[in-house]
Amino acid sequence: MAIATMTTPLPISFFPFLLLIPAICFTICHANSNLLCIQSEREALLKFKNHLIDPSNRLSSWVEGGDCCEWTGVVCHNSTGHVNQLHLAAPLSEPDDFATNAEWEASYNSLLGGKINPSLLELKHLSSLDLSNNNFSSIHIPKFFGLLESLTYLNLSGARFLGAIPHNLGNLSKLQYLDLEGNDLEPKSLQWVSGLSSLQYLDLSSANLSKATDWVQEIFQIVGMIGSFWSF
Repeated sequence: MAIATMTTPLPISFFPFLLLIPAICFTICHANSNLLCIQSEREALLKFKNHLIDPSNRLSSWVEGGDCCEWTGVVCHNSTGHVNQLHLAAPLSEPDDFATNAEWEASYNSLLGGKINPSLLELKHLSSLDLSNNNFSSIHIPKFFGLLESLTYLNLSGARFLGAIPHNLGNLSKLQYLDLEGNDLEPKSLQWVSGLSSLQYLDLSSANLSKATDWVQEIFQIVGMIGSFWSF
């Protein structure tokens, strides 16, 4: 009798529910794979773009009303739609000694420049920011970068920033990777580095440390924090 009970077919009324399960799953999965970016974050990115100089129109996909998750250099979280990566690095390669004037001009025009709008602070989930190899030769590293508290990766190498390094970068306790190589930087102190409790990689090569009176002391502390993954 027990065997007969186990092999008895499920009641017919249960089958419609079973058929709904794959339909529900398909709907949820399909929705997640086509998430639109958050409106406030799209507006923040457009403000950021409007203050940049973009001679070659690299950011042509950044248009009002578009899905910013599909824009050049923008990566959104695949389930929440929040912008979590902004990778706008210029190409590494430069024309060689035999390049024509047109090739040099095209290379130069591929660089972003101008100002960096603090609207980036609206990207509360931004974990990775890469502006490397661009041409921000007229400005300092923005102080508000120290308020991007979700950052784990910050690459400003070769972006031609100048002047002091904002001490409030030391507030980025989640930051694991920091590359400031190839800029015209003159830090007055390196004490801020001690606040980067998650740091695994640091590159300050080409920075002028002559005004940082504590640089020797801080180097030993940095080596203790991150071992061999550093460069001055």
